[in-house]
Amino acid sequence: MKASVYVHLPFCKRFCHYCDFVKLKEHSEVVENYQKLLLQEFELWFDNNPPVYVETLYFGGGSPSLYPIRYLHQLIEKLKSLITFSPIEVTLEANPWELEKDKIETWYELGINRLSVGVQNASNEILRNVGRVSPTDLLERLKMAKNTFDILNLDFILGLPGENEETLERNIALVKELLPHHISYYFLDTDHDTPLMRAVNGGKIKLPDEEIIDRLYESMKERLSSLGYDRYEISSWQRSGMTCKHNLNYWKNGNYIGFGLSAGGHFKRLRYVNTASLENYEKAIIDNEFPREYSVLNNDFQEDIETLFMGLRLSEGVYLKTLTMEEHKKAFLVEKMLEKLDDFVEYNGERIYLNETGMDNSRFVFEKILEIKEEMEDVFGA
Repeated sequence: MKASVYVHLPFCKRFCHYCDFVKLKEHSEVVENYQKLLLQEFELWFDNNPPVYVETLYFGGGSPSLYPIRYLHQLIEKLKSLITFSPIEVTLEANPWELEKDKIETWYELGINRLSVGVQNASNEILRNVGRVSPTDLLERLKMAKNTFDILNLDFILGLPGENEETLERNIALVKELLPHHISYYFLDTDHDTPLMRAVNGGKIKLPDEEIIDRLYESMKERLSSLGYDRYEISSWQRSGMTCKHNLNYWKNGNYIGFGLSAGGHFKRLRYVNTASLENYEKAIIDNEFPREYSVLNNDFQEDIETLFMGLRLSEGVYLKTLTMEEHKKAFLVEKMLEKLDDFVEYNGERIYLNETGMDNSRFVFEKILEIKEEMEDVFGA
């Protein structure tokens, strides 16, 4: 059985004000203990589940580029000892400050072939507003990375305090100079309780107006397209077919196993999320129990809805043949989607997918799909 593996490495030197991911301050003793717990969780999972063939591995965080290289090596070697491990893609998330020649070369020697760098914004003025800063030789560091790894991804955030046409232009100029293989461009998350949003809600800092964000967003899409980037997912652009294979497995609702604090997984019908508490995580692992905060075994209908939700993030959408529900239920689903989302979706008889308007308004689309799900449960008792 094929699967992807995600490993959460939560350690950071500093906490960015916009971030709501689970993270811990970098302390050597805590890192050492966390490493031992991860290795034990590997054993716990693979001793109690069917064998898998791992196609992709992803180290996310946190700041995985801070994680000791010897520990990364141990994690990879442990996976090799437990499962069939010959991944076509191994990703490490990195901060620009850790992009040093020796580290870059050693990561690549470990088998890491895709680097995802959190640039967020090319303007240090913008970054300082959110407790972050990039090195002055950012471009040179990124060039080293691009020349080493098979795929280089840059992450950007749209909508940070102070952002305007000039700062967007700096982002695009960086992309134009470097031409990374992949771009992830996300809207600032304003829904979670972060230091930034507390400051915004307290009137201490102001976010750009919605009209400005809309204008910057349209400009960003146009500029990336002019540089040869294809938007293949709501927040993802690629050149020359360099999609993120690990994330594609997520979006196609494939099997993936998450390890570490707050890591999520989907294996067969099991959907789970690990605890975000280091104390609870350690206790569960020591007790030889899975450290889950949430888990559920999906029925066929829920699996289909999740396949629809995830697949509609992709420009190709969802092929109806991938859904297991009966044909009359598929017909009902398509009819309701075209009725409620006529301006946002397209249907060609084989697949249903979001048009550009739908991709730009995906939150509204997914809210409507939840309504349709409830209708189907009422009608069919799904």
